Amino acid sequence: MTRRLFLAFALAAAALLTVLPPSEAAAQTLYVQDTDDGYLNMRRGPGTGHGILLRLTAGTAVEITGAQGNWRQVMLPDGMRGWVHGRYIAQQYFAQRPYAFMVQCTNDGYLNLRRGPGTGFDISRRLHAGQMLLWTGAREGSWAQVQLPEGTTGWASVKFLMAVN
Repeated sequence: MTRRLFLAFALAAAALLTVLPPSEAAAQTLYVQDTDDGYLNMRRGPGTGHGILLRLTAGTAVEITGAQGNWRQVMLPDGMRGWVHGRYIAQQYFAQRPYAFMVQCTNDGYLNLRRGPGTGFDISRRLHAGQMLLWTGAREGSWAQVQLPEGTTGWASVKFLMAVN
């Protein structure tokens, strides 16, 4: 193969790598860091002009599946995808608050935060693996009343919570 032909192939391959989205095998796990608001907006697209899909709390694990400028395309453990600003995610989670629990992985990818201590109560929110929670001090049976960093309170099964302090 001539040097000119080799360079042409190399340039074509490099161009393809910049256009194609990263494969699932190349995905990287990062963690949402504490923010002043207590959550990180996951958006429909890379920018503040895109709608908010979900508010992620500190410690939430995300898989990076793409990038555009300062924005990172992420996938949650349950498969939900969206975009977050890269400034608020890192390779490790560094707690800035005295959290009591971290949500563990579940079979369906999320843990239901309920309005009361039991499965008969309405679901107020879905919690994802890695989310950090404060404890209000209340407990009934195998349920603990917890608080998200932005102030939302509810009940979660201790079966899917890991003590962090």
